[in-house]
Amino acid sequence: MKHLMLSTSLIVATAVPAFAGTETETTGNAEAEVQMQTPAADVSGEANVSGEAQADTGTLEQEAEEAANEVEAEAEELTTEAEAGAAELANEAEAAAEEVEQEAGEMATETENAAESMSDAVNPDADGPAMEPLAEGELTAEALTGAWTYDSKDEHIGEVSQVIVNTNGSVEAVIIDVGGFLGIGEKPVELTMGDLDIGKVDGDIRVNTHLTREELDALPEYQAD
Repeated sequence: MKHLMLSTSLIVATAVPAFAGTETETTGNAEAEVQMQTPAADVSGEANVSGEAQADTGTLEQEAEEAANEVEAEAEELTTEAEAGAAELANEAEAAAEEVEQEAGEMATETENAAESMSDAVNPDADGPAMEPLAEGELTAEALTGAWTYDSKDEHIGEVSQVIVNTNGSVEAVIIDVGGFLGIGEKPVELTMGDLDIGKVDGDIRVNTHLTREELDALPEYQAD
């Protein structure tokens, strides 16, 4: 009996270390497996995070590029509109300057004609009496109508039948009836202020022209509009 118990104890004592060794080996293998699996999981997670970060960065870069393109397009459009507006203003200014220049030229011509008509010098080709200049305001359509007219040889050629005035009320031209006899067969012709010298002789308005009778007869007949 003692021998049997001793054998049993010996078996148990022998088996326990062996089991303990097996358990230790199993535990070690499990820990090693966990240690081997953990780095792989960490690497996979890091790779996923890195990929997502790169994707987000690419999206942001694309959005930034699109925004920059939109800003550039708007800037180009504004520049084009500004250039077009500047060109239009320049054209308007040029047209206005030309209009002012034209009006100034017309006013200068009118002033020159008025000065010539009011000059006290007689037509150099005429042999008639010296004329007195008209006072300011005397050169009117009413005063000129009916005035006797003389050619370059100081010969009476007719009378002023009509007076043409411009929009400013200034005398622009006169219609003189030339030729004929006692009002019969007369031909109305138009003479501008540049063709005339107008003044006073003995208080009466007199009209002189540097044209000859032949030149007056050759003028076309005036046709009223």
